[in-house]
Amino acid sequence: MTVSLGVLTASQDRAAHTPSDRFLIVVSQLVCLLAFLLCGSRIEVDTVCARKLTTSASTELAGYTDSTQVHVASPTVAASVTDAESGVSISGRYLVDVVSAASVDIVSTASPRWDEVRHVGSLEASYQRGPLSVSGSAGVSREPDYLSLSAGAAASLDLLEKNLTPFVGFRYGHDDVGVKGRPRADWELLQKGGLQLGATFVVNHFMIASVQLDADFERGYLAKPYRYIPLFAPGTGVDVSVGAEPSEVHAKRLPERPIERLPSERNRYAVTGRIAARRGPVTIRIDERLYTDSWGVSATTTDARVMIDLGSRVMIWPHLRLHVQSGASFWQRAYELLQTETGEWTIPRYRTGDRELSKLSTYTGGLGGKFRLTDQADSAWHITYQLEAGYTQFFDALYIKSRWSVLSVLGITAQWN
Repeated sequence: MTVSLGVLTASQDRAAHTPSDRFLIVVSQLVCLLAFLLCGSRIEVDTVCARKLTTSASTELAGYTDSTQVHVASPTVAASVTDAESGVSISGRYLVDVVSAASVDIVSTASPRWDEVRHVGSLEASYQRGPLSVSGSAGVSREPDYLSLSAGAAASLDLLEKNLTPFVGFRYGHDDVGVKGRPRADWELLQKGGLQLGATFVVNHFMIASVQLDADFERGYLAKPYRYIPLFAPGTGVDVSVGAEPSEVHAKRLPERPIERLPSERNRYAVTGRIAARRGPVTIRIDERLYTDSWGVSATTTDARVMIDLGSRVMIWPHLRLHVQSGASFWQRAYELLQTETGEWTIPRYRTGDRELSKLSTYTGGLGGKFRLTDQADSAWHITYQLEAGYTQFFDALYIKSRWSVLSVLGITAQWN
C-alpha cells in the first residue's frame, strides 16, 4: 500500500499562516492520512487474510513545554504490515514538530520569538528466516535551514534455543546545516556514522537481560549558526555569577559577540545494560547507561519503569529517570579574551552557549497507562496516555539555574490479525 501526502513547504507554510493555523493544518492532514491508513489496512487484511497478515496503524499527539518558554507540538502517524508466514515486516512513520520558542537565549540577543516546523519521515523493513533476522531503515528530516538523511541496517541471531540473541547494527547520517536567507551552496556539512553491538539473554524463567555497546562518530559542522557568545575582558569572567540575568551579562561583556564554534569531530561511546523481570501482573524494567565522548562529557543515566496489569484491559506504568553529566572540556560559563605569545588578544578557539554541554543533572518522573478498547480477538484497539515532568539543574551556566518541563503524549493504536 503506497500513501502520498502533499504538504506545504516550510517557507510557504510560514508565510501563509500563523503558528496556530499551521498546527491545525498539519493535524488535519495527519488525521486524514490516519483514516486512509486505517481503512486501507482493513481492506487489505480482508482480501489477503489467507496470508495471515497483521496490520497496525497508530496516531499520536505529543506536547512539550518548559519554563524557558519553549513549546513543541508533535503529531505522528504510523502504520505497519507483518506477514508471519514469509517473515517480512514493513513499517512507516511521519512526524511533524511545530516549535515556538522565546527562551532566555533568544531574549538576551534581542531577537523575537521564532516559530518553526520540522517534517520527519521514516521507513523500515525487516525479514526473519529461522533464527536470523535482518532489518533496514531510512529516514529524512526537513527544516527551513536543515536537511538530514539517515539509513541503517541491523541483524540478530537466536542461539541456544533462543536463550541468547546477539545483534549488530550500523547507521549513517548526512546533514546539511544552513542559515535562512543564505544560498544552499553555502550550507555546512555534518556526517555521522554509528556502530551497535550487543546481546539479549534469558536469565531464568521470569527474567531477561541485555547489554549494548554504541559508538558514534560525527564529522563536520557541529555548532549552531544562530548562536552568538558573549565575551568578557581577561580576569572578569569569574565575576559573572551562575544563572546571571541578561542585564548583568550585557553590563559586563565586551562589545564583540563571536559566533559559536565547536570542534569538527566528536566520538561518542556508551554502554547500556537492561534487566526486566515479571512476577504475576507486575513487570519491572531497569536500564543503566554509561556515556563518555571525546569532548570530555561523561554521563550516567538510570531509568526505571514498573508495568502493572490491572486486569485484561488496563496497564499502568510509573516511571523514574535520573541523568547526571559533567561538562565539556572547553565549556566556560564566561569566555574571556586570551593573550597570544606575541601579546595580541584573541577569542577562544572553541566557544559555546549550549548549556546542554555544561555540568547538569535532570530528574524525570511520570505515569503512563494503556487501555484496551475492544474484546475481539482479531481486532485490538488501544489508547495510551503518558504524562511526565522533568527538572534540570544547571550548575555552571548563564541566564538560568534550572528548568522545569512537562511532556504529555496521547496515542491510539489499532491492530488487525
